[in-house]
Amino acid sequence: MTEKLVSRENSIGLSWWAGQGLALSIFLFCASLAQAQLTTGTISGTVTDQSGAAVPGTAITITNVDTGIARSLETGPEGRYAAPSLPLGNYEIRASLAGFQTSIRSGIALTVGRRAVVDMVLQVGEVAQAVTVTGEAALVETTSATVSNLVTEEQVVDLPLNNRDLISLAFIAPGVLKVPQRTRQGVFSGMGQKLTVSGARQTHNVFLTDGMSSGDISNNTAGSTGGSTGVDTIKEFQIITNNYSAEYKSAAGAIVSMVTRSGTNAFHGSAFEFLRNDKFDANNFFNNADNRAKPAFNRNQFGGSLGGPIARDRTFFFASYEGLRERKPIPDSIRMPSTAAKMGILPGEDPITPDPKVVPYLALYPVPGQGNT
Repeated sequence: MTEKLVSRENSIGLSWWAGQGLALSIFLFCASLAQAQLTTGTISGTVTDQSGAAVPGTAITITNVDTGIARSLETGPEGRYAAPSLPLGNYEIRASLAGFQTSIRSGIALTVGRRAVVDMVLQVGEVAQAVTVTGEAALVETTSATVSNLVTEEQVVDLPLNNRDLISLAFIAPGVLKVPQRTRQGVFSGMGQKLTVSGARQTHNVFLTDGMSSGDISNNTAGSTGGSTGVDTIKEFQIITNNYSAEYKSAAGAIVSMVTRSGTNAFHGSAFEFLRNDKFDANNFFNNADNRAKPAFNRNQFGGSLGGPIARDRTFFFASYEGLRERKPIPDSIRMPSTAAKMGILPGEDPITPDPKVVPYLALYPVPGQGNT
């Protein structure tokens, strides 16, 4: 009797641990899918014949033109197919079924968060025959209520950026405004530019890079240089302003989701260097008033990127670097005790005699207006 009870307890314990392991596996699987949706896109659609009837069992092959990686699936009973979590890039879709000509749809550009709907029409004929249609999928979003704006790869590369700050491109989106800097930037107030979306506070935004949080502790864009660098690293980014999907973190402001570049079957790279100096700078008012020379200033931004194949159609690499070297003396104004104050004569107060122990330390302060030595 005792052995049976022990055996039953052990089986219950094993079942409990198995249940917990299954729950954990499901949780991690769902989390990985949600994480993937932050940096990928989806292609879906319906396959019909010339009469408009659904064609189930059609073999669908979705190929990334840049990397050669393909995904194969079949249409369901209603002729529908869906391929979620696809890496960003240009795609070609091939639909084939016995008794029908092969239908090929090319020129499908998949961007971050996009749910492209590509419907295919099969014509009666031999499978060896192919009908190729080149054209972009409809840009009108019909599968999601998310309100967003995409900053494309072309905009990242071609638009001028002061300080090479990517966040400057966010202001081209409707409802996104720049928050004026009334106080000095700092670690706790944010080092980069600040933005407000639809009137929300600047600390209510969420910044993501490849699905991972990349904002600072004030929920602003991180950037010790005063901006968000990485023009040669970021492929594109999406600014989501309303009706967030379930995979995104809840936020009262905007969600800025950035996606880094990746390698392809062709080697590609870049190199850059930008120089700013004091040659065309004007001296400031205080230096002119004190007959001081214009302070020196040199700023170099440089770097590059390289990507390509490790194993063609299978494995790729991409690496980038961006450096900043800035040499700039910062003039400042400091309140100093005047000669009268060192003698104990203060405005609106009766004169006092300074303590002899303090007098040597007062002499260490320079006289105001005679330089900061």
